[in-house]
Amino acid sequence: MSKNPLHIPSPFQAIEPDMTPEQKEQQYVHSVYQVIAPHFSATRYKPWPVVEEFLTTMPAGYIGADVGCGNGKYIGVNPNLFMVGSDRSSNLISICGERGHEAMVADGLALPYRSGFFDFAISIAVIHHFISPERRVAAIEEILRVVRVQGRVLIFVWALEQTGKRDFDKDVQDVFVPWAMPKKEPKKEKSKSRPQGVKKKDRKEASSSASSTKGQEGAIESMEQLTVDTTTATNASSSSPSSTSTSTNPTPSETNPAPVYNRYYHLFQKGELEELISRTNKATIIQQGYDRDNWWCIVEKQN
Repeated sequence: MSKNPLHIPSPFQAIEPDMTPEQKEQQYVHSVYQVIAPHFSATRYKPWPVVEEFLTTMPAGYIGADVGCGNGKYIGVNPNLFMVGSDRSSNLISICGERGHEAMVADGLALPYRSGFFDFAISIAVIHHFISPERRVAAIEEILRVVRVQGRVLIFVWALEQTGKRDFDKDVQDVFVPWAMPKKEPKKEKSKSRPQGVKKKDRKEASSSASSTKGQEGAIESMEQLTVDTTTATNASSSSPSSTSTSTNPTPSETNPAPVYNRYYHLFQKGELEELISRTNKATIIQQGYDRDNWWCIVEKQN
């Protein structure tokens, strides 16, 4: 049986172009999530059990930070808490706002919060997007900075040892993971005549609804065109670093129906997250584990 029954593009070794870490993260993380935000958000709706338990066991009235909140799916898990989200993607933050969440655009290495302000924080599937070990440690330190002494932080990162739908090379920790945009369906001809038995009032309401849908499709189409012009992409069938470094941004066609965008990930080995946390000298590991192809730790900030 195939290890990849859903035909999800397999990751390949991340190339190291002559770019600064900031430039790499901008091209292979921040720009990509700006482009895929609506589609990405549509796939992120169910809280992971470990995160849900962490949030629901927090005392009522606690104030928490969700660093790298994405579409904000965790911000409202426990209505007895007050949570603030932050993310580098303004498009994902806009989705948070539409859902009524408090969230802002912010850099994970320079959070706009007072030191020791929050009772707790979460960082779910974020730290693995930082290019170097030094930047990963700095990201953890920044989360700890904004949490009070004895405040707790939950961190999730992708595991190298994962056995789910992706087939990772266990000898390669730095990878590009493609994100395939949905294939655009061809537009259908609309009948101008009124169907038999449909009242005039119902026809007007249907027309109004169709007009609204058309406006949304136009916005998505404009976003896709923007991404094709500004974000590095590769064909889903690509399997080598060289094919990515020379590829141009694809446009939807019969041979390439939808663009595919590369996201940088560092896949964590068992014990690697704990080692980075220990390097901060600012927290004690309270609990750790493996869940949904991720390594996770709960830490408590120390003096």
